[in-house]
Amino acid sequence: MNNHVLFEILNAGPDLGPAPLAIAHFMATQLTSVVLLVLGFAWVRGGHAVRRDVLEMLIGCALASGLAQLVLHFWPQPRPFMLNLGTQYLQHRATPGLPSHHVTFLWALAFTAWGTRRLKAFALPLFVTGLVVGWSRVFLGVHFPLDVLAAAPVALAGAVVARRMRRPAMLLYSPILHGYRRLDKWIVAGLMTARHT
Repeated sequence: MNNHVLFEILNAGPDLGPAPLAIAHFMATQLTSVVLLVLGFAWVRGGHAVRRDVLEMLIGCALASGLAQLVLHFWPQPRPFMLNLGTQYLQHRATPGLPSHHVTFLWALAFTAWGTRRLKAFALPLFVTGLVVGWSRVFLGVHFPLDVLAAAPVALAGAVVARRMRRPAMLLYSPILHGYRRLDKWIVAGLMTARHT
């Protein structure tokens, strides 16, 4: 099916009510922040090995984001509202839209998590979250369906490279994890001192 035709099917009509708009807006703009909070919780509550997996997931995201920037630079594709297509419910700058940055980020986390030992269970929820975010951004008129689908190979490439870099990346992970452990001990010691004064 044609990308533009599929967009017209998935994009919200001009009579969208306030409740569906609020829900779709939350999905499109806030779910990524919720994911970051969950990762932050996993970092704080997890041990050394979990933190190492979180770092690998973030490296996968960084690599996928860099690749996405290359795609945007060498093959810029307009967003629907730049072509006066559909109804736009979410304000956005007129920048190239393929691949979707939000979905690339979430699916890079998902693909990288799949390759870890301790956070593998996060992979499917992250993939579904990316799908929901992608749908909502098409629904609100800032992406074509192809922008969302194009995030998959970009995210997968970032995850694969992060996996291949696991051994050399240990040189980066070790000082970060060591620094965090020292900071954590310093904060706990400070809180204990404050509690007893």
